[in-house]
Amino acid sequence: MRIFYDHQIFSLQDAGGASRYFYELARHLGAINGPRLEIGLGLNSSIYPFRKIATANTRIFERRVTLSPGVPRYVVNEIISNIFGFTRGRFDIYHSTLYRTIPLLRRRRTVVTHHDCTHELFPHLFRNAAMIIESKRRLYSAADAVICVSEASRRDLLRFYSVDEERTKVIYHGFAPFVRPINDQNQTCGGSLKYILFVGARGGYKNFMALLEAYATSGAAVDYELVAVGGGEFVAAELEKIKQLGIMKRIRLIPKATDELLAATYKNAALLVYPSLYEGFGFPPLEAMSLGCPVLTANTSSMPEVCGEAAFYFDPTDPAALKFALQRALSDTEGTQRMKDKGYQQVTRFRWERTADETLNVYRRVLE
Repeated sequence: MRIFYDHQIFSLQDAGGASRYFYELARHLGAINGPRLEIGLGLNSSIYPFRKIATANTRIFERRVTLSPGVPRYVVNEIISNIFGFTRGRFDIYHSTLYRTIPLLRRRRTVVTHHDCTHELFPHLFRNAAMIIESKRRLYSAADAVICVSEASRRDLLRFYSVDEERTKVIYHGFAPFVRPINDQNQTCGGSLKYILFVGARGGYKNFMALLEAYATSGAAVDYELVAVGGGEFVAAELEKIKQLGIMKRIRLIPKATDELLAATYKNAALLVYPSLYEGFGFPPLEAMSLGCPVLTANTSSMPEVCGEAAFYFDPTDPAALKFALQRALSDTEGTQRMKDKGYQQVTRFRWERTADETLNVYRRVLE
């Protein structure tokens, strides 16, 4: 079976959930006898070590460059990919990595992965939402199979797009524990002994502003700092909100973190708060659980699927719910320990080996 992954997601990001998904798929499919995988990365600077997974059954076509991810790199790689696709013969499976297909790539069957419906649910947050929605509509209608990363993402797919449910399959992401050494010393936030943690992008539906409000009004700021990791520097609106709430001296920001620093930050946190209004899957809660950090998350979209009984929940549609949930989680010592114990078990449900096996079964089924 010849399988092809294209350049799209790797042209637009050097790191991220979707690019990590395809890297892990490639890494684990390469360990299975039978499939032959070709990945047309083109010009790229991905953080994922594709060259290390190249084998006789996994061929990587790439050139490392300093050209930043974005539209110029995408356009160059699109030209390269069409030439490549025309000359490589016919593939059995073409698994598109984003919202389009390579026109000149010859294939028997097309498989796509549906991650979430953020553009459909929050179009005001994306300047190109209409274009992406139309691209997805064409892609999903032409695909032989649509893999969804959670039941919640499949429900949203069927809500917004005319797709035969028989062509869909839920396959959860896997989870790869941190492998770098973890610094056990609490040096992640300037010497603070106790802190609450937020990880990832903060804008729009990520609901960071609601966390700031709950943190300031719940009394948590008296005993705990709030550490935000990732997502870049604070924007003007965030700084204004922090100043307005009078918590400027209690907020710490780590705009970008290595895996080692992120792991240490999880391990030493009193609680990870993941207040996002919507997630197709969501990795930070699993990352936190794997390192013994209890989790408080919104009870929406895929989060109950991902976190199971191993997290504290709140209703993000209730303005006061996060405040009270934060108070409860920080004061419930027995419940916190119970969530830690359940968290260690919860992360074992998500394995990349299983994700790869189930994905390969989808490829086989569409070829039949």
